Amino acid sequence: MSNTDTRNALEAGRFVGSAIGRNYPSEILDAAKMCLVDWCGVALGARNEEAQAAVRKVAMNWGTNGDAQVLLGGKAAPAAAAMINGTMAHCLDYDDTHVGSTTHVSGPTVASALAVGTHIGASEADILSAIITGFEVAARLGNGAGQPANLRGFHATGIFGAFGATAAASVLYKLDEARARNAFGAVATQTGGLSASFGTMSKPFHAGKAALNGVLSAELAGEGFIAKEDLMETDGGLSEAIFQDGGAALAPLDFNDEWEITRNTFKPYAACLLTHALIDAARSLSDQVKGKEIAKIEAVVSEPAVKLAGKPNPQTPLEGKFSLAYCAALGLSGYEATEEDFCDERIADPHLRDILLKVEPKPTAEMAQTAARIVVELTDGSRLDADIPLALGNPDNPMSWDDMWRKFEPLVEPTLGDRTRELYDLLRNFEEPGSLDKFVSMVATR
Repeated sequence: MSNTDTRNALEAGRFVGSAIGRNYPSEILDAAKMCLVDWCGVALGARNEEAQAAVRKVAMNWGTNGDAQVLLGGKAAPAAAAMINGTMAHCLDYDDTHVGSTTHVSGPTVASALAVGTHIGASEADILSAIITGFEVAARLGNGAGQPANLRGFHATGIFGAFGATAAASVLYKLDEARARNAFGAVATQTGGLSASFGTMSKPFHAGKAALNGVLSAELAGEGFIAKEDLMETDGGLSEAIFQDGGAALAPLDFNDEWEITRNTFKPYAACLLTHALIDAARSLSDQVKGKEIAKIEAVVSEPAVKLAGKPNPQTPLEGKFSLAYCAALGLSGYEATEEDFCDERIADPHLRDILLKVEPKPTAEMAQTAARIVVELTDGSRLDADIPLALGNPDNPMSWDDMWRKFEPLVEPTLGDRTRELYDLLRNFEEPGSLDKFVSMVATR
């Protein structure tokens, strides 16, 4: 096997092998800490979700030995803790998304880094480096490939998120370049998750399973496991299996250009990212439509938005997160589309149901996934419309730290009460020595 046959594996192995002690610009560390804050907020906010409860019960019943911290729980082996925590992070579908790879990178990557980090007592600096390294591997490998994978029936997070989790675990276990390449080969043969599962408990489980697969692969490689190294290449076995029509491919890896972690998108709304521009547009018209009778609503969105988030008549909160119609109804009714708006009571609201049945999605090939237009026709014949070229939370229209606090507080306050701000500040300054121990003490069994 020549070096040209395994360019991606070689590049990823070198990047992992040089991670410990790497100096990062302040803005890159800040981006990693925003990922960490957002991850913790949405994970703790999922404390009552049935999906994480089922995964938690099963994993804890395994009786694994280890010092990895399970959120709102005890200790477990790193792979088990990563699976539980990774599932929690994606339960609300409120976690960040790297648009270039259409992947929820932080969900499995941070779960892996914190599971291994708490297990071995890693330094805060090394954990942040593991998160950044994992993010860069996942995002770069999936650039341009994530959405084509989704549209072919796979879930990009289950694929590229697993590579991020592998990289993070490999950094903290201090695998050398050769063993890191075998870790990537091991995870490549385990990736998966079907986009047909969207709107069910299986979707968040994809993130948890990706985290488990990443930790497991790094641990196997650390014990001498030999895998096929060329699976992650642009023309390797994984790419050929996913893109059998040759219409896309895994991206070539190059870690010499700008940092992908600065191109991350954070969600102001607790729904599929493909609904966010439409929610922005609908909310901008809420005052104008208040008290008026709506005849018809046209939602002009991207083609992937309709395919992946086009449930026309959602019956459950999970389905609501993947319903352009329901999300438009929320926005037009003045709701902020936070997690409390995706509950059984709200889904059954007669007023919202009346509105959502009037929504007609119009998939448009020229419409960017981060944009949308809404046209509301009233019964008096008048029309209202709003055009959103770039949804809030995207890199060129980013959430601020103040925005992140407004998101974090209602998610965490039911668990931590008046210590919520303490945890937020701790994570925002996570590079300070002693932060990991304080974090563990705050998120352990309650």
